[in-house]
Amino acid sequence: MDKAFYDLAEILVCDPVAPHRAATRSALYSLGCRQIEIVASLRDFMQALDNRPPDVAICEAQMGAAELCDAIRKLRRGEAYNPFVIIIVTAWTTSSALASDVINSGADGLLLRPFSAAILDQRIRTHVLNQKPFIVTDSYVGPERRDSEKQVTKAFSLVPPNSLKMKIEGRPRIDGAILQFNAELRAASTRLADELKQRAAITQQN
Repeated sequence: MDKAFYDLAEILVCDPVAPHRAATRSALYSLGCRQIEIVASLRDFMQALDNRPPDVAICEAQMGAAELCDAIRKLRRGEAYNPFVIIIVTAWTTSSALASDVINSGADGLLLRPFSAAILDQRIRTHVLNQKPFIVTDSYVGPERRDSEKQVTKAFSLVPPNSLKMKIEGRPRIDGAILQFNAELRAASTRLADELKQRAAITQQN
């Protein structure tokens, strides 16, 4: 296992249950991650996303799946510093309804608990190294889904800035990689905001 992948990773974990937070932190620590922020509520989760945006956010659905999915939708529509942050939702039990809600919220993935450190590592690496393009439609903003792509003919697409991937590829000049990410984030956020405004204006006209 290449622990160097996590040397530069900043990961935010949100879970209302202390032992579960500790278990996730322990798994991340075993992978080599040392920059881990832990919060226990959805409010603190959203504040953390603005105060110190992570490379990856891991959030437990147990705190309220409907509220969490609504918060992710708002984040993806620009109501946070980084609308493109990688978000993995975890859950102890899953259903087709929960899976659909999480996918349609714009989260990058859903991970069923309990999970091993190896499975968590696999999921994080997949989302970081193979992050999907973002699409914007009237009802959805987030990673492109094959099913939704078949249903949507007028989807605006952009390549999301990926902070951890850029830091990894930018070694040893991390400062330069961070500056590049910030510049790309500003540009992508502007494109996202412009597209949403245009769609809102068309909707009002109709």
